[in-house]
Amino acid sequence: MRIIGILLAALAMTAPAHAQPAYPTKPITLVAAFAPGGGTDTAARIIAKELAIELGQPVVVDNRAGAGGAIGATSVARAAPDGYTLLLGTGSELIVLPAVKAKPPYDTLKEFEPVAEIGTVSLMLVAHPSVPANTVQELIALARANPGQLTYASFGMGSTNHLMGEFFTSKTGTNLLHVPYKGSAAAATDLISGQVKLAFETMTVAMPLVKGGKLKALAILSPTRSALAPDLPTMAESGVALVTQGWMGVLAPKNTPPAIVERLNKAVNKVLAMPAIRDAFSDRGVGVVTVTPEQFGDFIKAEIKQWTAVVTASGVQVD
Repeated sequence: MRIIGILLAALAMTAPAHAQPAYPTKPITLVAAFAPGGGTDTAARIIAKELAIELGQPVVVDNRAGAGGAIGATSVARAAPDGYTLLLGTGSELIVLPAVKAKPPYDTLKEFEPVAEIGTVSLMLVAHPSVPANTVQELIALARANPGQLTYASFGMGSTNHLMGEFFTSKTGTNLLHVPYKGSAAAATDLISGQVKLAFETMTVAMPLVKGGKLKALAILSPTRSALAPDLPTMAESGVALVTQGWMGVLAPKNTPPAIVERLNKAVNKVLAMPAIRDAFSDRGVGVVTVTPEQFGDFIKAEIKQWTAVVTASGVQVD
């Protein structure tokens, strides 16, 4: 009996050293790689509150803007792979930026763990009301008559909407002046004031400004028209073969334990299934998508292959 008692006591002493506390046990940081007020920041804040309830810990949105999203993304790639630092990432900083950079800031496949896709994002070509063009063809004529005079804003060098501007000019034989910003909100502010004249902006940010009369929409870049703006033609309908959509999702540092990735995936998907959350995204031009981490990873691989080919064909590269 004495021997059994000693063994039980020894097990009791050693068990806590091997036991793993249930994840999560402390607040989680959700990094948005662009400034407050933009589409990425808005999406992060839409899901953060409900995600915190689902996980039982605060989810704090941390805006780390700059370098076309590379600063925020890099901070997550370098963080401990423990599930407490996540990225609300987009195709802009994770796919397009590494493809156009002469020296990519990171390797998305090697440095990030896909957790959960959130959805697809529609992009719109919008203009300041002072621009004397109400259609894409009128804009093309105006740009050709005034080479280098019309400015367009982007979220930064190498961002998706920077590339959209480059593609637009190459496909239409025009010359637009690129003005990079640290995020959507800053770009929209100068667009509203007329400091810049054009932008390939997310519907999340653009639609409220268009409805409020602060901007005018010329085309949507999605394959089909949007229910939010059924009278707005697609870019293809407007005579320019430029069709694309953005996307966003949650990612973790590479080598985050599979059990934590799975826990986060189920939590995010549960939040996305809530009618109020789906409506909030739908109202902002985001089509909600719920997939497994593996499916999200396959999607990212396909995006990298597609955009690498596009960038190579375009010849666009930034330092």
